[in-house]
Amino acid sequence: MNERLYPITLSPTAYQIPGPTKVESEAPFIEWAYRCSEKDGTTIDKFLIQNELVSAELLYQCLASILHVSFTTDILLIAPSLDGNILLKAEVCPLAEFNQTPSFVIAPTGQNFMALLLSGSLGALTFADENVVLTTPQNFARSIRNQYGGVIAQKAVNKIKHQAPYLSAHTFKGKNVTAFSFLILLFLFLSFAIPTFWQTAIFSLTLFPGVPSIVLKAIALGHSMEQRSSGLILTDRDLPSYTILVPLYREKAIIPQLIDRLKRINYPKAKLEIKILVEMDDIETRLALMMQELPSIFDIVVCPFMDPRTKPRALNIGLAYARGDYIVVYDAEDDPDPDQLKKAATYFYHSHSKLGCVQCRLAIDNMADAWISRMFAFEYAGLFDALLPGMAQGRQPIPLGGTSNHFRRSVLDACFAWDPWNVTEDADLGLRLARLGYETAVIDSTTWEEAPNTLKAWINQRTRWLKGWMQTAMVIARPMGAHGACSSRALKFQIVTISLASITSAMFNPLIVVCITWMIASPVANNSLSPIEWIQWSLVGFIFLFHCVVSFLTLQMGTRRRGWKFYLSDGIGMTLYAVLKCVAAWSALWEFGVSPSHWRKTEHGRSRTSQRGMTTIS
Repeated sequence: MNERLYPITLSPTAYQIPGPTKVESEAPFIEWAYRCSEKDGTTIDKFLIQNELVSAELLYQCLASILHVSFTTDILLIAPSLDGNILLKAEVCPLAEFNQTPSFVIAPTGQNFMALLLSGSLGALTFADENVVLTTPQNFARSIRNQYGGVIAQKAVNKIKHQAPYLSAHTFKGKNVTAFSFLILLFLFLSFAIPTFWQTAIFSLTLFPGVPSIVLKAIALGHSMEQRSSGLILTDRDLPSYTILVPLYREKAIIPQLIDRLKRINYPKAKLEIKILVEMDDIETRLALMMQELPSIFDIVVCPFMDPRTKPRALNIGLAYARGDYIVVYDAEDDPDPDQLKKAATYFYHSHSKLGCVQCRLAIDNMADAWISRMFAFEYAGLFDALLPGMAQGRQPIPLGGTSNHFRRSVLDACFAWDPWNVTEDADLGLRLARLGYETAVIDSTTWEEAPNTLKAWINQRTRWLKGWMQTAMVIARPMGAHGACSSRALKFQIVTISLASITSAMFNPLIVVCITWMIASPVANNSLSPIEWIQWSLVGFIFLFHCVVSFLTLQMGTRRRGWKFYLSDGIGMTLYAVLKCVAAWSALWEFGVSPSHWRKTEHGRSRTSQRGMTTIS
C-alpha cells in the first residue's frame, strides 16, 4: 500500500494522521487538509486525491456513509439519449431504469463535494429515501466515456466544421484543390514558355509578399532587442486550474521519459490534470502506458476511430474532457521548464483579457546529432528566441509553434479550438486568434524538443508543415463570415503577408538565387535584358540581399541568446538548408493536391546527443 495514503473516516471526531509526518501529530487530519486546501486555493477532495494523500475510492466511500447512499466503483450503465458533455459538467446523471425505478449517480467535486460533506456532517441533508448512488469522479467520467465517448468525440472534432466552416480546411478536396494545383502548374508552364512572364512573376512575388514580410521581420527584430522582466510568480492560492494535453501516436519508446518529465512539472497538483491522448488502434503505446505507475492527476483518453487521423483531432477530443481554466499542449518528446505553467499563468494574470495565448520558446536538444538537426536548431533559435518575441511585442500575428502553447480555455472555445483538417494546426490557430481579435505573447520559458536527425524524417516533417501553410493561406483568403473580423486593415494585411511569405519564400527563394547568379555570370543573359528588365532584376537582387541580411541577424540574435556559436560555415549550411526547404515545398504542393489532410508522422525517441542544461537565454 502507498505509505502516503492515510486511512480515514469522515465523522465529527478528530482525526489523527498515523505514522511520522510533517503535520503535527495532534492536528486533526481533516482540519489540516482543509487548511492546506485553503492555502492552495482549492478544495479538500482535490487536495487529498491529487496529492495522493487519500485514495478517491476511500474518500468517496466515506462521503457515501455520511450521506447514507450506496457507493460503487463499477462501470455504470447511463440512461440513453443524453448529452455526455452536459453530464460531465453536471456531475450527476440518471442510470438506466430497471423495474421502472429511476436511479441517479452523483460524483461531486470541488464546491459540490464540500457542500455535500458539510450538509451531511451536520445532518442537514440525507439521501436515505432516494435511489442515489455515489461514485468517484474518475469512475463517473469513465462510465460517461464508455457510453457517450463516440458522440462526444464527434461533436468535438466537427465543431469548427459545423459552426465556422469558412475557418476550416475540411473542404480542401475535389474541385478546390484541383483548381489550385492547376493554377500552379499553369504558372510553371508559362514561366518556361514565356521568359518575360517568369521575370514578371518573380518581380511580383518579391514585391508582395516578399517586401512586406521583410519589413515585418525587421520591425520584429527591433522590438526583440527590448528586454522585459517577467515579474514575480503567483502564489499557489492565486494560480488557476490547468490542463495539459499530450497527444501520442506510436510513441511507446519514449513513454517512460515522457512520464518522468511530466511528473517534474512544478504546479499545485490539486489544480493540475494531465490528459494523455492515445489512439484506439495504437495498442503498443497504450500497453506502454499501462506499464507505468501513473499518479492520480494523469488521465488516459482513448480517441475513437474517425477521420481525419491528425494531431488536432486528438487535441479537440482531449479538450472536451479538460476541466482546467487554462490549457497547454506538449508533444511526446518535450521537456518543458518545470516552472513553465506558473510563469504562463502569472503572465496571463497580469495581462488584459484579449491575451488569448502564451507561446513558450522551443529549443532543440539534439543539435549535435547531425548536420540537419544542427540547421534545425539554428532555425528554431532564430524563430523562437529572436523573431517571435519581437513579433509579439510589436503585436503582430503569431504563427504558433506546435507545442508549449498556453491558452485561456474561454478563448479556445470562442475560436473553435483546433482545425482537425489542417496539418499545421498550430500556425493556423495562431493566425485565427489574431483574425478574431486576440493577441499572443512569447515568454522566456524553454521547452526542449527533438529535431529530425535524418534527411528523410526532416523532409516528411517539413512537407507536412508547408502543406499546412498552404491550407492556412487558402482559409485566410476566404471572407470572415459571421463571427467577426480583424480589428484593422493593417492586421489583415499582416496575416495575409505572414501566411503567403512562408510558402513563397520556401518555394522560390532558391530559384531566385539561381536566376540572379545566371544573369550576373552569363553574357548571353546580360545582352538579352532590356533596361526595364535590368531595373527589375536589380531591385529583386537588392531586396533578396536585404532579406539575407535580416535572416542572418535573426539567426545571430537567436543563437547568441541561446548561448550557441553561429559560424560562417553554418551560414553557408543554411543556404543548402533553404534548397531543402524548396524541395519540401514542391513536395507539399503535390501532396496538397492529392491528399490535403494526410498527416506525415514524425518519429521521436531517436536522438543521440543532448544540449539540455548547457545553455541559457540571455
